Amino acid sequence: MNNKLLLEISRYFILYREGGIFVDSDIECIEPFDDIVKDKQCCFSYVPQLSSKKIISDSLIISKRESLFLKFIIERLDSNLNCLVEEGISFLNKTYSLYDCKDEVEIISSSIINPCSPIEIELLLNGKISENSIDNIISEAHSICYYLKERAQSKRKMNSIDVLYLSSIVGQGGAFRAAHRIHLGLRAIGIDSKMLVLNSNLGEKGNLLDNIHVAIPSPQEKVGYHNDLEPLKQYPAYNMASHTFAPAMAGTDVNRYIDIFNPKIVQIHWINAGYIKIEDLGKIKKKIVWRLADCWPLTGGCYYYGDCKRYLTGCGKCPKLGSEDMDDLSHEIWKRKEKAWKEMDMVIVVPTLWMKQCVENSTLLKGRDVFVIPNGLDLDKFYPVRKEVAREVLNIPSDKKVILYGATNAINDRRKGFSLLLQALQSLSDAYKNEYYLVIFGAERQRLDLDIPFRFMGYIRDHQILQALYSAADVMVVPSLEEAFGQTVTEAMACATPVVSFLETGPESIIEHKRTGYLARYADEKDLAAGIEWVLSSTKLNDELSVNARARIEESYDIRIIAKQYEKLYHQLLNS
Repeated sequence: MNNKLLLEISRYFILYREGGIFVDSDIECIEPFDDIVKDKQCCFSYVPQLSSKKIISDSLIISKRESLFLKFIIERLDSNLNCLVEEGISFLNKTYSLYDCKDEVEIISSSIINPCSPIEIELLLNGKISENSIDNIISEAHSICYYLKERAQSKRKMNSIDVLYLSSIVGQGGAFRAAHRIHLGLRAIGIDSKMLVLNSNLGEKGNLLDNIHVAIPSPQEKVGYHNDLEPLKQYPAYNMASHTFAPAMAGTDVNRYIDIFNPKIVQIHWINAGYIKIEDLGKIKKKIVWRLADCWPLTGGCYYYGDCKRYLTGCGKCPKLGSEDMDDLSHEIWKRKEKAWKEMDMVIVVPTLWMKQCVENSTLLKGRDVFVIPNGLDLDKFYPVRKEVAREVLNIPSDKKVILYGATNAINDRRKGFSLLLQALQSLSDAYKNEYYLVIFGAERQRLDLDIPFRFMGYIRDHQILQALYSAADVMVVPSLEEAFGQTVTEAMACATPVVSFLETGPESIIEHKRTGYLARYADEKDLAAGIEWVLSSTKLNDELSVNARARIEESYDIRIIAKQYEKLYHQLLNS
């Protein structure tokens, strides 16, 4: 039995025998609990966490002598089996779920334990709430967690730059992953970065540990959010399921949050899906860094324009909408952006030279200062695992040359180029169907017209599985036709896997041709096949490419390097 479990048994045993109050070190002060304890054998607190899920914590326990629930806990803890497989909060919640007389146990509301909301905490730390207001809040609480004090100390350690980072969705998509990595990288070097998101799986309070806050739409804003895509319904040719066009006619008023946080810099990332309407962006009266995640800021509504060049002249006759009208929705949106963007004191950050060229060619953002700062990675999380170990864990054949492909909406999004990969591999199947093995993630299993054996891994939510997948592969193929950056490129290379991709896309800035991978001619499936064949042509070559790939990421894409580049840009903006 480990020391932690022995301590827990002692804690519960003393309370069972003597009764009283146990207070963990993260509770700063305690008020009388007589009203809560009345008619209850014992009380536990919720975890002071930020989701709506109610998780019992043992950081605060108030108990009468010989509580039957504490006896039940001790009996379960005294079982060797439970000691081996369950610890801490997980064990406590399992025990509570098994206990029949739950009405004997009072679970104290987290709002009583943590009386201040995240917004109130920020106001407190920024000196925008009076002492009387704080006293009133605290007077209604039975205890106060000391994380308020810790956050104040942490804030003092931050340098003079504070950033409010706007990004729409918390989840697994590439745009949020990039934004979150930048945000954490900034905080790691002492920049006081806070994220303000709209759609979140974290609940309404966000995640204070990562400084992620959730913008709460008003009832009227919620109605607008649900109606934001309504104008697209007048264009039957537009595929509503494609999610490739954003009118941004509705959104949450982020300026009220900007007033609360009062940052020196507002950094914008991906803000569609009903987060912010175009006109509200124009009302932001702060220094703005807009880090482009796609081409939406340049166009009349589409995220990527493909072969269309109408964004250069005001849009209209939009091929995405199937429109022949010069004054269609795309032209209307383009004009709204033209007016709003003129009001914004902003510079543009792009992750690749390809995106920089897109911006410099555009009309809406032409003349703005454009800085190339790539997406970064935490290299303590993305590093190579031994190939044989990774394959054993994932049950991938050890005697095959493994080709990895994966993306968000990997099969159905035409931009991701899967059809070209399929053609390329089929052309190689006669020669290599007994050697090659294709692994796909980011899509459900389906039939493929392919003679090379393949396996679908589904949607990967676990970081360690993703890391193992990259490490298990001999080559990663990223055949995207339009890609602002290509996070799977840097993630794979960080795990020492060479990458094959196309010229004239974002990955061209990352991959060094025939040194860390292969850059095929744009949209040329034959050259894509040649690149795959070349990378897999010999073990010696593949090993050299793998070493070079990891070195390339360490040299240029470590999040600590990227964060410093942002810091330099912030100083430049604030001193201008």
